[in-house]
Amino acid sequence: MRRGWKNKRVGLALGSGGARGWAHLGVLEVLQENGVEVHCVAGTSMGAVVGSFFAAGREPALRELAADLDWNRLRQFFWEISLSRSGLTDGRRLLEETAKLLGHREFRELDIPFRAVATDLAGGAEVVLSSGDMLQALRASISIPGLFSPVRIGRRLLVDGGLVNPVPVNVARDMGAQVVLAVDVSQGIREDEAVRTEAEASDGDVPVGPLRLPRKTDEEEAASPMQVLENFFDDVEKKMRRLKASWRARETKPDMLEVLVRSVRIMEAQIARTRLAAEPPDVLIEPNVGGIGTLDFQRAKEAMAAGRAAAEKALS
Repeated sequence: MRRGWKNKRVGLALGSGGARGWAHLGVLEVLQENGVEVHCVAGTSMGAVVGSFFAAGREPALRELAADLDWNRLRQFFWEISLSRSGLTDGRRLLEETAKLLGHREFRELDIPFRAVATDLAGGAEVVLSSGDMLQALRASISIPGLFSPVRIGRRLLVDGGLVNPVPVNVARDMGAQVVLAVDVSQGIREDEAVRTEAEASDGDVPVGPLRLPRKTDEEEAASPMQVLENFFDDVEKKMRRLKASWRARETKPDMLEVLVRSVRIMEAQIARTRLAAEPPDVLIEPNVGGIGTLDFQRAKEAMAAGRAAAEKALS
């Protein structure tokens, strides 16, 4: 297959998916090892972040961060809750830390042509960002509604590009790519145990209701008062067990942020499937990252390994 790429312009389309997007680094590593020259990159959300570092020649810095990432390090990027009217954070800290690692601020400074995809909040249109302040473009592309406040660029208010184009194959083609390698990390959302448990608890809740002495059956008419009382306490114990099970289920109920982020990712997975069917890439790489949550950024090594495995399989 790669022999047919000779003298052709190869483009990358890196998809959205939050922490799953670390898999893009594993894919890039395999492409480089196999001598695949990439001429242009288009990315959405986390795909835009990884794509920008690759286009800037700063991919090693991002890889170094991913290799040593834990919750303490993550706080440098996300420990900032602004509680603005339109999102939990305005992303100021994230931009500051990204700028330190990236070292570039303008699209024109990049070694490889790069595009970031965002969504126009007013009209719902796909917005392709290709010039000016690249950090603001990245901030717009990753702006999951509710988590990040929207970004104003020009007259437009922008949010996460995954809402309209999770895997921007069409953007890579518009950049002149004759062969498009697309990386989709949105598929394979695994069942969330907390959500399932809560649903089961809701369906199976039995009203405890007032506790009353049970009516005697015909068999109990001849029973002693102590036997009747013992049956009553058995009934109380059963109802308390059901009540405790319901409480435990409610303790595992996902919070608002989990519900919001998971809902967005489910929607993006459906949109990605539809768009990839309508605009198929030449090579589709699908890392097995379904068990990694959108915000599980500390699982970078696992995602990168999945990216490597999927790229090796696709290129073979």
